[in-house]
Amino acid sequence: VLSAHLFGMYGLSPVSGRLTDRFGSPTVIFGGLCLLGIAALMAAMAPSDVGLVLALALFLLGFGWNLGFVAGSALLTHGLALGERTRVQGIADGLIWTSSALASLSSGIVVASLSYTALGMMGIALLVGPFVLLLAYRPRLHLARP
Repeated sequence: VLSAHLFGMYGLSPVSGRLTDRFGSPTVIFGGLCLLGIAALMAAMAPSDVGLVLALALFLLGFGWNLGFVAGSALLTHGLALGERTRVQGIADGLIWTSSALASLSSGIVVASLSYTALGMMGIALLVGPFVLLLAYRPRLHLARP
């Protein structure tokens, strides 16, 4: 199960890069958000005795994250001067990895005290904000397509 998740997170980075080059960051980020939503829903509904459903959900979670990370990094650096890119990308990566660590710790607490279903539903709720922002700013983001 964990191998599927890690493969989704890192193994498909070249695919994410090609998709970003082909379709643009906003479209790929939107696709990543959709995969994250599907993964959260699958995890919330997965029977506890069927590891295959959970493995697929965690793969989709990893790949959705990867799409957002790769396309988001491209979008972030696209509008920056060459001298700013390293510093700004480093700050963004630091914030992302800190948030990821906190989310990992928090998700363990949620599963232990509530359930996997509760964690999946919380994940779906957390996706509403990014969906709304992306849809609201999509026309402007599409013009600045990296």
